[in-house]
Amino acid sequence: MTQLVNVQQMKTCEQYTIDTIGIPSMVLMEKAALAVFAKLTNEKKNDLSQILILCGSGNNGGDGFALARLLHLADKNVTIYFAGNLDHLTKECRQQYNICQYYQIPILHHLETFLGFTIIIDSFLGIGATGELSTKAKNVIVQINNSKLPIVAIDVPSGIDASTGSSLGAFIRADTTITFQFKKTGFTVSPGSNACGNLHVVDIGISDAPLK
Repeated sequence: MTQLVNVQQMKTCEQYTIDTIGIPSMVLMEKAALAVFAKLTNEKKNDLSQILILCGSGNNGGDGFALARLLHLADKNVTIYFAGNLDHLTKECRQQYNICQYYQIPILHHLETFLGFTIIIDSFLGIGATGELSTKAKNVIVQINNSKLPIVAIDVPSGIDASTGSSLGAFIRADTTITFQFKKTGFTVSPGSNACGNLHVVDIGISDAPLK
């Protein structure tokens, strides 16, 4: 887990784990959510009394939906702020979205106030984000940063290019980032290095065989 990888290398390792080893994408998503759940609940300084999870349409959003279920089943008060596009959900993200609906976890499509929330989980864009962000995405990121609440980013602070560390027009300024399997090259270069806050690398079983 001390290896440094760019986005393409990370995706290659993920696909090798899924296609060659045979571990389904949904299993990796579940392991990712479990790893974040463990970090959140084991860190005593986190105020988890009212949790807001920002989710997008991709698999990073799927991680957030899965985390929401785990927190809900652990009797935590959790609300999802879905800032993605329902027409563009990945297969895995749609399944996790549907599961959250089954458990009747609140899913907001608009958010007017952060009053009452104690922590924000950023599961909006993930490492696949490239190019200039849409105006809507930028506005969501600015809104989250302006909340002044503690922010924990899942895998990468949204709006940071995980390969280069550059901003995609706006980016989440996280207090903590929990990234999966390998440290990303973009976390070593400003503004990516500053956006991460306190960085944790967690093992979710993705193979490093393609890197050898």
